[in-house]
Amino acid sequence: MNSIKKITPGIILTVITLLLSVISIIVYNTNIAGEGYFHNAAVSNAVKYNVLGIVVLAVAIVLALVPVEGVLAKVLTILSDVCRIVAPALFIAAVLAIVTARVEGFAFIYFSNVEVLQEVQTPANISSAHGAIANIVFLAITAVVGIVSAFFSTRKEA
Repeated sequence: MNSIKKITPGIILTVITLLLSVISIIVYNTNIAGEGYFHNAAVSNAVKYNVLGIVVLAVAIVLALVPVEGVLAKVLTILSDVCRIVAPALFIAAVLAIVTARVEGFAFIYFSNVEVLQEVQTPANISSAHGAIANIVFLAITAVVGIVSAFFSTRKEA
């Protein structure tokens, strides 16, 4: 019961950000595992940024929930807040990495010459492009929720 009282909107939003980032990893892996234009087209930097963001958020949650008081509580709160600021920056970097890696493919699939549209706009390629767009959207939403969560405290004042 005492630990439930320690949960703040900041922690709830940080956990939601963590869950959204895990969902974006799942969407990413589904996209590159599926058939179509982006099959096996891994963007390793985006994965690194996303996984690093997940780790940083997990550290932020742990630091926020450590039961300490006094000066150490303030230090852990500052470290947790720094982690909650760094994580959205990592998610934004992941979005930028995916967008830069996928923009040429999007242009090829959606804006090819009329002569080759029938060959390029296959159901598999369109599905692959939609999966990449979904991944970008999930990462962007993750970054926005992470930014919003940084404005809320993770510790209740005694």
